[in-house]
Amino acid sequence: MTSGHSTGHSGSTGSTGSSMAEIAEEWDSYQEIPAIDEAYEEVLGDQFAGQFSGATPDYLERLAARLGWSAGSRVLDAGCGTGGLTAALAARTGCEAVGLDASPAAVRVARTRLAGRDVAGRVGYAVGDLAAPDFPAGSFDAVLAIGSGYWSDPVVAVRNWRTLLRGEHPAVVVVISRVLRPQTPRDVELTLQAGLFEPCPDWEGALGAAGFRVEVRDLTEADADCVERLHAALARRLPHLRAQMGPELGERYVAEVEVLRDEHRAGRMRRTEIVATLPGGPDDR
Repeated sequence: MTSGHSTGHSGSTGSTGSSMAEIAEEWDSYQEIPAIDEAYEEVLGDQFAGQFSGATPDYLERLAARLGWSAGSRVLDAGCGTGGLTAALAARTGCEAVGLDASPAAVRVARTRLAGRDVAGRVGYAVGDLAAPDFPAGSFDAVLAIGSGYWSDPVVAVRNWRTLLRGEHPAVVVVISRVLRPQTPRDVELTLQAGLFEPCPDWEGALGAAGFRVEVRDLTEADADCVERLHAALARRLPHLRAQMGPELGERYVAEVEVLRDEHRAGRMRRTEIVATLPGGPDDR
């Protein structure tokens, strides 16, 4: 899936009925596929950091500046995929970043790409459920979830994330795409996650109910352009995708992106940035 770091980051079964093992197995199959990387690199240019996402290092740098993440900050990237954006965030801001993903293969790739980089001492990766991270309370100044909120119950995830937060201005940032129609049998056949479709997980409501101040920004226009160009880049590489992934999976991957492109064209797809902040101090949490 192209709307986030990876196809499935969480082990929560929720509305999808998928187990962590099933989600991770599918995402594992996408790792180290040269044609996918080449397509994203064509679309993102110098903003490509090995991520399967329209989010970029420049976007993360601007986000970090807005929220005051700096050398003293520790950020959890919940659903990090192959970890390119996790490392880019640390490199550009000086913060410490930890990437978490359900896919062992994604984490393996992330660690391989990190080895020997200057930022390696401030970045780590772990395999796990983004909705129930296995870290001590008060471990992070912020939780970042880009395109990884499709598999989890927002109420459960927000409750667990809140225990992890510390600092003067603890924050959660969720970037999520939504298709404004119900899931169809064709969507299920393509394994597009149920959380993309109406009724979509209510992250804004869950964060507000947990005491966060919530600000919402629309990112649809930039996402539509990215998905349009990504589909074209993948379609040109379909013979390579068939060879590298197998004919059925290669064609299905392109078809998944085609659905997203068509939903954007029809005006039924939205990309949303949700920034949620808490007052600092233990009494406020």
